[in-house]
Amino acid sequence: MPKVSGKQIAAVFGILLLLAAVIKVIFAMEMSPPVISIERDIKNLGTKPFEVTVSDKGTGLAKVRIYLLDAYGESVLVEKEYKKGTKSDVISVRINPEKLGIKSGTSELFIEARDNSMFSGRKAVFSEKVTLDFLPPEIQELSPMLYIRHGGAGVVVYKTSEDTVTSGVEIKDLFFEGYGGYFEDPLIYLAFFAYPYDAPKGEEIEIFATDAAGNEVRESVSYRLLRASYLKDEIVLSEWFLKKKVLPLFNKVYGYAPVADDGKTDFRKAFLKVNNETRKENDNRVYEIGRQSGDKMLWKGKFNQLPNSKVGATFADHRKYLMDGEVIDRQYHLGYDVSVTRKHPVPASNSGVVVFAEHLGIYGNTVIVDHGMGIMTLYSHLTSMDVNVGDSVEKKSLVGRTGTTGLAVGDHLHFGVYVQGVPVRPLEWWDAKWIDDNIWYKIDYVKKNFATREAPR
Repeated sequence: MPKVSGKQIAAVFGILLLLAAVIKVIFAMEMSPPVISIERDIKNLGTKPFEVTVSDKGTGLAKVRIYLLDAYGESVLVEKEYKKGTKSDVISVRINPEKLGIKSGTSELFIEARDNSMFSGRKAVFSEKVTLDFLPPEIQELSPMLYIRHGGAGVVVYKTSEDTVTSGVEIKDLFFEGYGGYFEDPLIYLAFFAYPYDAPKGEEIEIFATDAAGNEVRESVSYRLLRASYLKDEIVLSEWFLKKKVLPLFNKVYGYAPVADDGKTDFRKAFLKVNNETRKENDNRVYEIGRQSGDKMLWKGKFNQLPNSKVGATFADHRKYLMDGEVIDRQYHLGYDVSVTRKHPVPASNSGVVVFAEHLGIYGNTVIVDHGMGIMTLYSHLTSMDVNVGDSVEKKSLVGRTGTTGLAVGDHLHFGVYVQGVPVRPLEWWDAKWIDDNIWYKIDYVKKNFATREAPR
Protein backbone atom coordinates (compact mmCIF):
# COMPACT_ATOMS: atom_id res chain seq x y z
CA MET A 1 0.00 0.00 0.00
CA PRO A 2 1.51 3.28 -1.10
CA LYS A 3 2.41 5.68 1.65
CA VAL A 4 0.15 8.73 1.92
CA SER A 5 2.07 11.94 2.48
CA GLY A 6 1.09 14.72 4.84
CA LYS A 7 0.57 17.07 1.88
CA GLN A 8 -1.93 14.69 0.30
CA ILE A 9 -3.83 14.35 3.56
CA ALA A 10 -3.90 18.15 3.91
CA ALA A 11 -5.12 18.53 0.31
CA VAL A 12 -7.93 16.02 0.82
CA PHE A 13 -8.89 17.69 4.08
CA GLY A 14 -8.92 21.10 2.37
CA ILE A 15 -11.16 19.79 -0.43
CA LEU A 16 -13.56 18.34 2.12
CA LEU A 17 -13.69 21.64 4.01
CA LEU A 18 -14.33 23.53 0.79
CA LEU A 19 -17.05 21.07 -0.24
CA ALA A 20 -18.68 21.40 3.18
CA ALA A 21 -18.62 25.21 2.91
CA VAL A 22 -20.18 25.11 -0.58
CA ILE A 23 -22.91 22.73 0.59
CA LYS A 24 -23.56 24.96 3.59
CA VAL A 25 -23.90 28.07 1.37
CA ILE A 26 -26.18 26.28 -1.10
CA PHE A 27 -28.28 24.89 1.72
CA ALA A 28 -28.53 28.32 3.35
CA MET A 29 -29.52 29.89 0.02
CA GLU A 30 -32.19 27.31 -0.59
CA MET A 31 -33.49 27.57 2.97
CA SER A 32 -33.90 31.36 2.77
CA PRO A 33 -37.37 32.28 1.49
CA PRO A 34 -37.98 35.24 -0.81
CA VAL A 35 -38.14 38.73 0.68
CA ILE A 36 -41.28 40.88 0.30
CA SER A 37 -41.37 44.64 0.85
CA ILE A 38 -44.00 47.32 0.19
CA GLU A 39 -43.28 50.97 -0.67
CA ARG A 40 -45.90 52.59 1.58
CA ASP A 41 -48.50 52.10 4.28
CA ILE A 42 -51.29 49.96 2.84
CA LYS A 43 -53.77 49.92 5.71
CA ASN A 44 -56.05 51.97 3.44
CA LEU A 45 -56.23 50.99 -0.22
CA GLY A 46 -58.04 52.61 -3.10
CA THR A 47 -57.49 52.74 -6.84
CA LYS A 48 -54.05 54.37 -6.53
CA PRO A 49 -51.34 51.81 -7.42
CA PHE A 50 -48.83 50.66 -4.83
CA GLU A 51 -45.51 48.93 -5.41
CA VAL A 52 -44.46 45.54 -4.09
CA THR A 53 -40.82 44.45 -4.31
CA VAL A 54 -40.03 40.72 -4.22
CA SER A 55 -36.52 39.28 -4.28
CA ASP A 56 -34.62 36.04 -3.72
CA LYS A 57 -30.82 36.10 -3.58
CA GLY A 58 -30.54 32.33 -3.74
CA THR A 59 -32.19 30.23 -6.44
CA GLY A 60 -34.30 33.12 -7.72
CA LEU A 61 -38.00 33.81 -7.94
CA ALA A 62 -40.45 31.24 -9.27
CA LYS A 63 -43.95 32.63 -8.64
CA VAL A 64 -45.73 35.57 -7.06
CA ARG A 65 -49.40 35.76 -6.21
CA ILE A 66 -51.18 38.81 -4.75
CA TYR A 67 -54.83 38.71 -3.78
CA LEU A 68 -57.53 40.09 -1.49
CA LEU A 69 -59.54 37.80 0.76
CA ASP A 70 -62.87 38.63 2.40
CA ALA A 71 -66.08 36.85 3.34
CA TYR A 72 -66.99 36.55 -0.38
CA GLY A 73 -63.77 34.84 -1.41
CA GLU A 74 -60.53 35.73 -3.22
CA SER A 75 -59.95 38.61 -5.62
CA VAL A 76 -56.70 38.00 -7.47
CA LEU A 77 -54.71 41.15 -8.22
CA VAL A 78 -51.45 39.70 -9.60
CA GLU A 79 -50.22 36.26 -10.67
CA LYS A 80 -46.72 35.99 -12.17
CA GLU A 81 -44.26 33.23 -13.02
CA TYR A 82 -40.57 33.98 -13.58
CA LYS A 83 -37.78 32.64 -15.75
CA LYS A 84 -34.98 30.92 -13.84
CA GLY A 85 -32.40 33.35 -12.61
CA THR A 86 -34.80 36.19 -11.88
CA LYS A 87 -33.57 37.62 -8.59
CA SER A 88 -36.01 40.47 -8.04
CA ASP A 89 -39.08 42.25 -9.38
CA VAL A 90 -40.96 45.47 -8.65
CA ILE A 91 -44.70 44.97 -9.16
CA SER A 92 -47.14 47.84 -9.53
CA VAL A 93 -50.43 46.69 -8.03
CA ARG A 94 -53.64 48.46 -8.96
CA ILE A 95 -57.08 47.51 -7.69
CA ASN A 96 -59.86 47.75 -10.26
CA PRO A 97 -63.09 47.44 -8.23
CA GLU A 98 -65.36 47.27 -11.31
CA LYS A 99 -63.37 44.47 -12.92
CA LEU A 100 -63.10 42.52 -9.67
CA GLY A 101 -66.67 43.18 -8.58
CA ILE A 102 -65.65 44.36 -5.11
CA LYS A 103 -66.81 47.28 -2.98
CA SER A 104 -65.43 49.48 -0.23
CA GLY A 105 -65.06 47.73 3.11
CA THR A 106 -62.65 45.57 5.08
CA SER A 107 -60.51 42.87 3.54
CA GLU A 108 -57.14 41.15 3.92
CA LEU A 109 -54.26 41.51 1.49
CA PHE A 110 -52.05 38.48 0.85
CA ILE A 111 -48.72 38.44 -1.00
CA GLU A 112 -47.15 35.03 -1.65
CA ALA A 113 -43.72 34.61 -3.24
CA ARG A 114 -42.05 31.26 -4.00
CA ASP A 115 -38.44 30.56 -5.07
CA ASN A 116 -36.84 27.81 -7.18
CA SER A 117 -35.24 25.83 -4.35
CA MET A 118 -35.77 22.07 -3.95
CA PHE A 119 -39.05 20.44 -2.95
CA SER A 120 -41.36 22.93 -4.70
CA GLY A 121 -39.49 25.94 -3.41
CA ARG A 122 -39.52 28.02 -0.26
CA LYS A 123 -42.54 30.32 0.17
CA ALA A 124 -42.80 33.75 1.83
CA VAL A 125 -46.20 35.06 2.82
CA PHE A 126 -47.17 38.61 3.78
CA SER A 127 -50.67 39.48 4.97
CA GLU A 128 -52.33 42.58 6.40
CA LYS A 129 -55.88 43.60 7.16
CA VAL A 130 -56.84 46.56 4.98
CA THR A 131 -59.70 48.99 4.50
CA LEU A 132 -60.81 49.33 0.89
CA ASP A 133 -62.05 52.78 -0.09
CA PHE A 134 -62.84 53.50 -3.73
CA LEU A 135 -64.66 56.82 -3.31
CA PRO A 136 -62.50 59.93 -3.84
CA PRO A 137 -62.78 62.91 -1.50
CA GLU A 138 -64.86 65.94 -2.49
CA ILE A 139 -63.72 69.51 -3.13
CA GLN A 140 -65.58 72.71 -3.84
CA GLU A 141 -63.98 76.00 -4.87
CA LEU A 142 -65.48 78.85 -2.82
CA SER A 143 -63.54 81.92 -3.89
CA PRO A 144 -64.57 84.02 -6.91
CA MET A 145 -62.91 84.29 -10.34
CA LEU A 146 -59.11 84.27 -10.22
CA TYR A 147 -57.03 86.95 -11.91
CA ILE A 148 -53.32 86.19 -11.79
CA ARG A 149 -50.31 87.78 -13.42
CA HIS A 150 -47.65 85.76 -15.17
CA GLY A 151 -44.93 85.30 -12.55
CA GLY A 152 -47.28 86.48 -9.83
CA ALA A 153 -49.15 84.98 -6.90
CA GLY A 154 -52.75 84.01 -6.29
CA VAL A 155 -54.95 82.51 -3.61
CA VAL A 156 -57.78 79.99 -3.81
CA VAL A 157 -60.26 79.20 -1.03
CA TYR A 158 -61.95 75.80 -1.18
CA LYS A 159 -63.80 73.25 0.94
CA THR A 160 -63.06 69.54 1.22
CA SER A 161 -64.85 66.49 2.58
CA GLU A 162 -63.87 65.12 5.98
CA ASP A 163 -61.91 62.18 4.56
CA THR A 164 -59.35 64.47 2.88
CA VAL A 165 -55.79 64.11 4.19
CA THR A 166 -53.87 66.24 1.65
CA SER A 167 -55.07 69.13 -0.48
CA GLY A 168 -53.80 72.17 -2.31
CA VAL A 169 -53.26 73.68 -5.74
CA GLU A 170 -51.26 72.16 -8.58
CA ILE A 171 -49.77 73.98 -11.55
CA LYS A 172 -46.89 72.98 -13.83
CA ASP A 173 -45.91 69.94 -11.73
CA LEU A 174 -45.77 72.13 -8.62
CA PHE A 175 -47.90 71.46 -5.56
CA PHE A 176 -48.90 74.29 -3.22
CA GLU A 177 -50.29 73.05 0.07
CA GLY A 178 -53.63 74.30 1.35
CA TYR A 179 -53.82 75.48 4.96
CA GLY A 180 -56.78 74.91 7.24
CA GLY A 181 -57.60 76.53 10.56
CA TYR A 182 -58.00 80.04 9.22
CA PHE A 183 -61.78 79.91 8.95
CA GLU A 184 -64.30 78.78 11.53
CA ASP A 185 -65.18 75.78 9.34
CA PRO A 186 -62.20 73.36 9.63
CA LEU A 187 -62.95 71.96 6.17
CA ILE A 188 -62.27 75.31 4.44
CA TYR A 189 -58.69 75.82 3.23
CA LEU A 190 -56.55 78.65 1.90
CA ALA A 191 -53.93 77.91 -0.72
CA PHE A 192 -51.47 80.58 -1.86
CA PHE A 193 -49.72 79.61 -5.07
CA ALA A 194 -47.57 80.98 -7.88
CA TYR A 195 -47.94 81.12 -11.64
CA PRO A 196 -44.21 80.56 -12.31
CA TYR A 197 -42.39 83.18 -14.35
CA ASP A 198 -41.02 80.43 -16.65
CA ALA A 199 -44.36 78.65 -17.16
CA PRO A 200 -46.02 78.97 -20.57
CA LYS A 201 -49.41 80.63 -20.91
CA GLY A 202 -52.45 78.41 -20.52
CA GLU A 203 -51.15 76.13 -17.75
CA GLU A 204 -53.98 74.29 -16.03
CA ILE A 205 -54.56 75.28 -12.41
CA GLU A 206 -56.26 72.58 -10.33
CA ILE A 207 -57.40 72.13 -6.76
CA PHE A 208 -56.16 68.69 -5.76
CA ALA A 209 -57.14 66.45 -2.84
CA THR A 210 -56.35 62.91 -1.69
CA ASP A 211 -57.73 60.65 1.05
CA ALA A 212 -56.01 58.04 3.22
CA ALA A 213 -56.49 55.36 0.55
CA GLY A 214 -54.74 57.50 -2.08
CA ASN A 215 -57.89 58.30 -4.06
CA GLU A 216 -57.53 61.60 -5.87
CA VAL A 217 -59.89 64.31 -7.05
CA ARG A 218 -59.14 67.42 -9.10
CA GLU A 219 -61.15 70.49 -9.95
CA SER A 220 -60.00 73.01 -12.54
CA VAL A 221 -59.77 76.62 -11.42
CA SER A 222 -61.13 79.23 -13.83
CA TYR A 223 -58.70 82.09 -14.18
CA ARG A 224 -57.55 84.92 -16.37
CA LEU A 225 -53.81 85.30 -16.89
CA LEU A 226 -52.68 88.91 -16.90
CA ARG A 227 -49.70 89.80 -19.06
CA ALA A 228 -46.39 90.73 -17.50
CA SER A 229 -43.40 92.19 -19.30
CA TYR A 230 -39.88 91.33 -18.23
CA LEU A 231 -36.71 93.25 -18.97
CA LYS A 232 -33.67 91.98 -20.80
CA ASP A 233 -30.16 92.86 -19.77
CA GLU A 234 -26.61 92.25 -20.94
CA ILE A 235 -23.82 92.01 -18.40
CA VAL A 236 -20.20 92.23 -19.53
CA LEU A 237 -18.01 90.20 -17.19
CA SER A 238 -15.12 92.42 -16.20
CA GLU A 239 -11.71 91.18 -15.09
CA TRP A 240 -12.27 92.84 -11.72
CA PHE A 241 -15.59 91.00 -11.22
CA LEU A 242 -14.10 87.63 -12.16
CA LYS A 243 -11.06 88.07 -9.89
CA LYS A 244 -12.64 89.83 -6.92
CA LYS A 245 -16.13 88.25 -6.81
CA VAL A 246 -16.36 85.02 -8.81
CA LEU A 247 -13.03 83.41 -7.93
CA PRO A 248 -13.26 84.01 -4.13
CA LEU A 249 -16.81 82.65 -4.11
CA PHE A 250 -15.72 79.61 -6.15
CA ASN A 251 -12.91 78.95 -3.66
CA LYS A 252 -15.32 79.36 -0.73
CA VAL A 253 -17.86 76.93 -2.17
CA TYR A 254 -15.63 74.32 -3.84
CA GLY A 255 -12.34 74.69 -1.99
CA TYR A 256 -10.03 75.04 -5.01
CA ALA A 257 -9.30 77.28 -8.01
CA PRO A 258 -10.10 75.97 -11.51
CA VAL A 259 -7.06 75.74 -13.78
CA ALA A 260 -7.01 75.84 -17.59
CA ASP A 261 -4.79 73.65 -19.83
CA ASP A 262 -2.13 76.37 -19.90
CA GLY A 263 -1.87 76.31 -16.10
CA LYS A 264 -3.59 79.66 -15.62
CA THR A 265 -6.76 80.26 -13.63
CA ASP A 266 -9.81 79.35 -15.70
CA PHE A 267 -12.12 82.29 -14.99
CA ARG A 268 -14.67 81.18 -17.58
CA LYS A 269 -15.05 77.78 -15.94
CA ALA A 270 -15.24 79.40 -12.50
CA PHE A 271 -18.02 81.76 -13.58
CA LEU A 272 -20.09 79.12 -15.36
CA LYS A 273 -19.88 76.73 -12.43
CA VAL A 274 -20.84 79.43 -9.92
CA ASN A 275 -23.54 80.99 -12.08
CA ASN A 276 -25.12 77.63 -12.90
CA GLU A 277 -24.39 74.90 -10.37
CA THR A 278 -24.02 77.11 -7.31
CA ARG A 279 -27.04 79.20 -8.31
CA LYS A 280 -29.14 76.05 -8.78
CA GLU A 281 -28.02 74.63 -5.43
CA ASN A 282 -28.83 77.93 -3.71
CA ASP A 283 -32.26 78.20 -5.33
CA ASN A 284 -33.02 74.58 -4.43
CA ARG A 285 -32.09 75.36 -0.83
CA VAL A 286 -34.51 78.30 -0.81
CA TYR A 287 -37.20 76.09 -2.34
CA GLU A 288 -36.77 73.43 0.36
CA ILE A 289 -36.90 76.07 3.10
CA GLY A 290 -40.03 77.50 1.50
CA ARG A 291 -41.80 74.14 1.76
CA GLN A 292 -41.51 74.22 5.56
CA SER A 293 -43.69 77.26 6.22
CA GLY A 294 -45.78 77.60 9.38
CA ASP A 295 -49.54 77.07 9.24
CA LYS A 296 -50.53 80.47 10.72
CA MET A 297 -50.79 83.73 8.80
CA LEU A 298 -48.30 86.04 10.53
CA TRP A 299 -48.24 89.03 8.18
CA LYS A 300 -50.52 92.08 8.23
CA GLY A 301 -51.19 94.63 5.48
CA LYS A 302 -48.87 95.29 2.58
CA PHE A 303 -45.20 94.35 2.60
CA ASN A 304 -42.77 97.26 2.79
CA GLN A 305 -40.09 98.09 0.26
CA LEU A 306 -36.75 99.12 1.74
CA PRO A 307 -37.52 102.76 2.75
CA ASN A 308 -36.24 105.50 0.43
CA SER A 309 -34.61 102.91 -1.82
CA LYS A 310 -33.85 103.13 -5.52
CA VAL A 311 -34.80 100.12 -7.66
CA GLY A 312 -32.11 98.55 -9.83
CA ALA A 313 -32.73 95.10 -11.31
CA THR A 314 -36.30 93.80 -11.22
CA PHE A 315 -38.04 90.44 -11.05
CA ALA A 316 -37.37 87.86 -13.80
CA ASP A 317 -35.00 90.10 -15.75
CA HIS A 318 -33.48 87.90 -18.44
CA ARG A 319 -29.74 88.35 -18.28
CA LYS A 320 -27.11 87.57 -20.89
CA TYR A 321 -23.53 87.28 -19.63
CA LEU A 322 -20.78 88.27 -22.07
CA MET A 323 -17.09 87.38 -21.93
CA ASP A 324 -14.70 88.54 -24.65
CA GLY A 325 -17.71 89.63 -26.70
CA GLU A 326 -19.36 86.19 -26.54
CA VAL A 327 -22.59 85.29 -24.73
CA ILE A 328 -21.51 82.48 -22.39
CA ASP A 329 -24.53 82.19 -20.09
CA ARG A 330 -28.17 83.21 -19.55
CA GLN A 331 -30.04 83.43 -16.24
CA TYR A 332 -33.09 85.05 -14.64
CA HIS A 333 -32.91 87.52 -11.77
CA LEU A 334 -35.49 86.34 -9.23
CA GLY A 335 -36.05 89.39 -7.05
CA TYR A 336 -35.66 93.15 -6.81
CA ASP A 337 -32.35 94.92 -6.25
CA VAL A 338 -32.85 98.06 -4.13
CA SER A 339 -30.29 100.40 -2.63
CA VAL A 340 -29.96 103.50 -0.46
CA THR A 341 -26.50 104.00 1.04
CA ARG A 342 -23.69 101.66 2.03
CA LYS A 343 -24.52 99.35 4.93
CA HIS A 344 -28.03 100.74 5.12
CA PRO A 345 -30.33 99.21 7.78
CA VAL A 346 -32.68 96.54 6.35
CA PRO A 347 -36.01 96.15 8.18
CA ALA A 348 -38.29 93.12 7.84
CA SER A 349 -40.92 93.89 5.22
CA ASN A 350 -43.63 92.31 7.37
CA SER A 351 -44.06 90.34 10.57
CA GLY A 352 -42.91 86.74 10.73
CA VAL A 353 -40.29 84.31 12.04
CA VAL A 354 -36.67 84.01 10.89
CA VAL A 355 -36.09 80.56 9.37
CA PHE A 356 -32.67 81.11 7.76
CA ALA A 357 -29.70 83.37 8.57
CA GLU A 358 -26.37 82.36 7.02
CA HIS A 359 -24.18 82.65 3.94
CA LEU A 360 -25.88 81.29 0.81
CA GLY A 361 -23.53 81.13 -2.16
CA ILE A 362 -24.30 83.69 -4.85
CA TYR A 363 -26.73 85.46 -2.49
CA GLY A 364 -24.08 86.01 0.18
CA ASN A 365 -25.26 86.64 3.72
CA THR A 366 -28.98 85.91 3.58
CA VAL A 367 -31.95 86.13 5.93
CA ILE A 368 -35.26 84.42 5.16
CA VAL A 369 -38.41 85.34 7.08
CA ASP A 370 -41.43 83.04 7.14
CA HIS A 371 -44.73 84.94 7.15
CA GLY A 372 -46.83 81.78 7.36
CA MET A 373 -48.98 79.73 4.98
CA GLY A 374 -46.16 79.48 2.46
CA ILE A 375 -45.24 83.17 2.17
CA MET A 376 -41.57 84.01 2.76
CA THR A 377 -39.28 86.97 2.05
CA LEU A 378 -35.56 86.84 1.34
CA TYR A 379 -32.91 89.50 2.11
CA SER A 380 -29.52 88.94 0.47
CA HIS A 381 -26.00 90.40 0.00
CA LEU A 382 -26.10 91.64 3.59
CA THR A 383 -22.96 93.02 5.24
CA SER A 384 -24.29 91.90 8.62
CA MET A 385 -27.16 89.75 9.85
CA ASP A 386 -28.79 90.99 13.05
CA VAL A 387 -31.23 88.11 13.67
CA ASN A 388 -31.02 84.42 14.39
CA VAL A 389 -33.15 81.48 13.32
CA GLY A 390 -36.26 81.36 15.48
CA ASP A 391 -36.44 85.11 16.13
CA SER A 392 -39.84 86.73 15.73
CA VAL A 393 -39.78 90.00 13.78
CA GLU A 394 -42.25 92.79 13.19
CA LYS A 395 -42.40 95.35 10.40
CA LYS A 396 -39.37 97.64 10.75
CA SER A 397 -37.47 95.08 12.89
CA LEU A 398 -33.83 95.17 11.81
CA VAL A 399 -32.71 91.98 10.04
CA GLY A 400 -29.34 93.23 8.79
CA ARG A 401 -27.53 95.83 6.71
CA THR A 402 -27.04 96.07 2.95
CA GLY A 403 -23.73 94.96 1.49
CA THR A 404 -21.83 93.27 -1.31
CA THR A 405 -21.55 89.65 -0.15
CA GLY A 406 -22.08 86.87 -2.67
CA LEU A 407 -21.98 88.00 -6.31
CA ALA A 408 -23.13 91.57 -5.60
CA VAL A 409 -21.08 94.26 -7.29
CA GLY A 410 -22.37 97.44 -5.62
CA ASP A 411 -23.80 97.73 -2.12
CA HIS A 412 -27.51 96.85 -2.28
CA LEU A 413 -30.27 94.55 -1.03
CA HIS A 414 -31.56 91.69 -3.14
CA PHE A 415 -35.17 91.26 -2.00
CA GLY A 416 -37.29 88.27 -2.95
CA VAL A 417 -40.81 87.03 -2.23
CA TYR A 418 -41.53 83.31 -2.36
CA VAL A 419 -44.72 81.26 -2.26
CA GLN A 420 -43.88 77.78 -0.94
CA GLY A 421 -40.37 78.16 -2.31
CA VAL A 422 -41.36 79.50 -5.74
CA PRO A 423 -40.22 83.08 -6.51
CA VAL A 424 -42.98 85.59 -7.36
CA ARG A 425 -43.24 89.30 -8.22
CA PRO A 426 -42.36 91.39 -5.11
CA LEU A 427 -44.13 94.40 -6.66
CA GLU A 428 -47.51 92.81 -5.95
CA TRP A 429 -46.78 92.36 -2.25
CA TRP A 430 -45.64 95.99 -1.97
CA ASP A 431 -49.02 97.10 -3.34
CA ALA A 432 -51.85 97.51 -0.77
CA LYS A 433 -54.48 97.61 -3.52
CA TRP A 434 -53.25 94.36 -5.05
CA ILE A 435 -53.44 92.66 -1.64
CA ASP A 436 -56.96 94.02 -1.02
CA ASP A 437 -58.22 93.02 -4.48
CA ASN A 438 -56.56 89.62 -4.76
CA ILE A 439 -56.40 88.31 -1.21
CA TRP A 440 -58.73 90.07 1.23
CA TYR A 441 -61.54 90.39 -1.27
CA LYS A 442 -61.56 86.61 -1.78
CA ILE A 443 -61.35 85.88 1.94
CA ASP A 444 -64.15 88.36 2.72
CA TYR A 445 -66.27 86.89 -0.07
CA VAL A 446 -65.97 83.41 1.45
CA LYS A 447 -66.63 84.78 4.93
CA LYS A 448 -69.77 86.54 3.77
CA ASN A 449 -71.19 83.72 1.64
CA PHE A 450 -70.16 80.67 3.62
CA ALA A 451 -70.65 81.83 7.24
CA THR A 452 -67.05 81.89 8.38
CA ARG A 453 -65.58 84.19 10.97
CA GLU A 454 -64.01 87.57 10.28
CA ALA A 455 -60.54 87.28 8.85
CA PRO A 456 -57.90 89.08 10.95
CA ARG A 457 -56.13 92.04 9.37
